[in-house]
Amino acid sequence: MPTASAAPSPALFPPPRPGGETGDPRAHDWSAVLRWLEEGHGFLLTTHVNPDADGLGSLAALAHSLRERGRRVLVVLPSPMPEFCRFLLAELDAPVHEDPSRVPAEELAGLDRAVILDVSGRERIGAVAGLLDSGGLPCLVLDHHLSNEAVDPFQVVFPGLSSTGELLGALLGAWGAPPTPAVARSLYAALTSDTGGFAFACTTGDTLELAAALVRAGAQPARIHDQLNQNYPAARFDLLARFLATRRSHAEGRLAEFELSLAMLRETGAAREDSEGFVNLGLSIRGCCLSLLFCELEDGRTKVNFRCVEPYDVCALARELGGGGHRLAAGATVAAPLAELRPRVLELALAQLRER
Repeated sequence: MPTASAAPSPALFPPPRPGGETGDPRAHDWSAVLRWLEEGHGFLLTTHVNPDADGLGSLAALAHSLRERGRRVLVVLPSPMPEFCRFLLAELDAPVHEDPSRVPAEELAGLDRAVILDVSGRERIGAVAGLLDSGGLPCLVLDHHLSNEAVDPFQVVFPGLSSTGELLGALLGAWGAPPTPAVARSLYAALTSDTGGFAFACTTGDTLELAAALVRAGAQPARIHDQLNQNYPAARFDLLARFLATRRSHAEGRLAEFELSLAMLRETGAAREDSEGFVNLGLSIRGCCLSLLFCELEDGRTKVNFRCVEPYDVCALARELGGGGHRLAAGATVAAPLAELRPRVLELALAQLRER
């Protein structure tokens, strides 16, 4: 009679890859980072203002892994997380604060480490920077932005990698951390969000290999997709109708321009987070190579979001305005009203279209 087969071992992250190419997180020497994590007892974790699924998913995965090892964790976000991302931190056994000014002093006491995830520079963590400075906490920065300008002495940055989630997958794999369902769900959300559902050019075989391991470990693609992409309030669609009506076309259709005004938000009752993904719609137009979105902010500044296709480089445009990001997706926040900033941004974008 055939003998019963042994139960399959728990799914693991894709194993570390000795040697390998530069920019490969699975070939990275993580020993210094792992030693730093092992020596810590209390960790403050944070990500950028207006946090997204990559930043929050990466943060949640690390937080769960630290808690599994008996470490104390405190999550402090520089601004509230979007509603559709709340599921990522719902099961975390640790305090989560979305206003740095309201963190109780007793929760900060005894922390001896901080990890900043998915952040290209200290200004992107807002008022959390003050907590780190006042506590004198040594910081580790983990990021994947092409424009990373962090000055912290301890950082691991893989410019152009699909996501900070993919970086975390390599780190946790090197740490020997089997992905629990909560970790798997968090990292899968990070990957699928920053790769546009594994459709963007940053998606590689390694990205998909990690995604497969996460599904085997308990991530449920359909449920995560529903949470991130089919969980919007009706006001988003009222806002979308007004947003689409602002479209302007330039350079024979190769450049699409949109606006998101404060009046549009007030009239529809939508939150700013409800415009997530709007800037990508320009690239859905046949022949469009570059999409711009101008957003009015409450303090008089203007946020500009850029998206493009190869061979263009919107990170270069964002840098001209003091921002950054990735080659095909970037942004900047500028201390100027929309009407004043618009001609300058359009000229920069049109110049790049002419040059290429």
